[in-house]
Amino acid sequence: MAYTINKTDGSIVATVEDGVLDTTTSVSLIGRNYQSYGEPFNENLVKLLENSASSTAPSSPLKGELWYDTSGGELKVYNGSDFNPIGIRSSATAPTASLTTGTLWNDTTNDQLYMYDGSAFDLIGPIFKVGDGKSGWLVDEENLSAGGTANVLSLYQDGTRVAILTATQRSLTTTPSGFASATLQPGLTFYQAGDSTTFRLHGTATNALQLGGRDQSAYLVNDQNQTTSGTFGVLNDTGFTIGADSDATFSIQSNNLVITQNNADEAIQFRINKASTITTALEVTDLANVRVFGDLQVDGNLVTTGSSSSFENSTLILNNDTPADSNDGGGLDIRGSTSGNNVTFFVNGDGGPIRSSSGLSVASGKGYDIAGTTVLSGTTLGSSIVTSSLTTVGNLSSGEIVNGFGNIFIGSNKLTCGSIVMSSDANDDSSTVATIDNFSNDARLASSNPDSTILSETAVKNHVSQAIAGTDLVFELDTTGLSNANIASILATAAPSSAFPNGKIARIISLTLTATSTSSFSSGSIGSPASVSTSTTLNRTRANDLVFTLTNGTWTYTSGG
Repeated sequence: MAYTINKTDGSIVATVEDGVLDTTTSVSLIGRNYQSYGEPFNENLVKLLENSASSTAPSSPLKGELWYDTSGGELKVYNGSDFNPIGIRSSATAPTASLTTGTLWNDTTNDQLYMYDGSAFDLIGPIFKVGDGKSGWLVDEENLSAGGTANVLSLYQDGTRVAILTATQRSLTTTPSGFASATLQPGLTFYQAGDSTTFRLHGTATNALQLGGRDQSAYLVNDQNQTTSGTFGVLNDTGFTIGADSDATFSIQSNNLVITQNNADEAIQFRINKASTITTALEVTDLANVRVFGDLQVDGNLVTTGSSSSFENSTLILNNDTPADSNDGGGLDIRGSTSGNNVTFFVNGDGGPIRSSSGLSVASGKGYDIAGTTVLSGTTLGSSIVTSSLTTVGNLSSGEIVNGFGNIFIGSNKLTCGSIVMSSDANDDSSTVATIDNFSNDARLASSNPDSTILSETAVKNHVSQAIAGTDLVFELDTTGLSNANIASILATAAPSSAFPNGKIARIISLTLTATSTSSFSSGSIGSPASVSTSTTLNRTRANDLVFTLTNGTWTYTSGG
């Protein structure tokens, strides 16, 4: 009768027939009455003892089966799909095979323990590599001067203890290396390495933000640029001094504000931001002079007590009111010994002429100018005077009427002269005295007396040219197979552009020729061969007329076709 072999969960592993050795699993299953059953039975016991020790995994493992991997020296358990190591894996590099969540790895290079989180190994500890020295917080046991020991919390950096944290004061038997005292105060004590200023707590501490209960930003410091939103007062008459060398002082003297320039031969300047440029507006010089670099507006009276006032290369602007008002009546009053000797220059009307209460006199050899040009001197009227309202002049002993003078109107009087010389491009005839009604290079101008009109050769030429230019050219042309460019080339030969003005129009009566052929057949007879006779007729057809225009000296197609 066959054996039914079940697993612990009740499922059937195999059915073993009588007299059969079944190898479905890693151990042999022995059927009833199997001869020599002792050997496989004992081998099964050995496999169990050695956990199937081999460099290769059992071929038919069951879930929960143990296997000792001799290649890696690890005991592994089968999870239904893979053999996973039991215990911590030790190697110089992270393992990659048979990893499950919780797998531990001992890094033999750095003496650090890692745990696999399902995707990567996370460091458990220690946080420092053995080759780098201790780093991080560690608990150290210290000997106390009063006897016994106590634990302190130490902070290490690459093997150096840089800080010690204690909850209470600790008096040690020896001073820790790198620390200033064997007595540790409650709190954090820093490593000093022979210089108390080199190892500090850097950054902002909560308590450091205030001094006397006020934020540090509320205090002015003496080594930085500072501002204040409050009122800054110096409540003494000495005032304050500015400048790296105490260059200037602001003080109160006899209740007067005194600004003092302490540097010899230096000025006091008042500057403004003018159109984004820092500009000096006022300067008190080292000679106690005042310089104004912009306009000076005095709303009251300007009183000078000096012997004279000078304006170097400048314009003195006077106005009897504000600068924006009318200048009518404004002027300059030069006082004399008595009021009757005053000389006044004033504006007559807003923007009007300047009048003088006295005459004007210029030195010999000087004159009167307008816009930089002399218009009148002691003996001559300036050349810029081109118009006059004079009605009477004396005898003119010399002079010349030049081109552009204009018409000369003499009424019914006659112009008497020796001769009139008319010049033209081709003929000068000064021997003819004539009465001229009209003279022009334009022959089309009408004359009231054509018989006395003198025409120049230029006038005649212009008249003929204009008459020719006003007539279109007309051609009849066989245009069969010709392009517009071909036609323009024929025009350039038949009507040279040099003979006509631009704008001349040529009208082409376009004709085309087509050939019509007819054939007749005559049958032959004995002794007379057959013959074919052909006749051709040329057919003339009127096409669309063409228009060409002379443009920039070239015949150019305009329309038609």
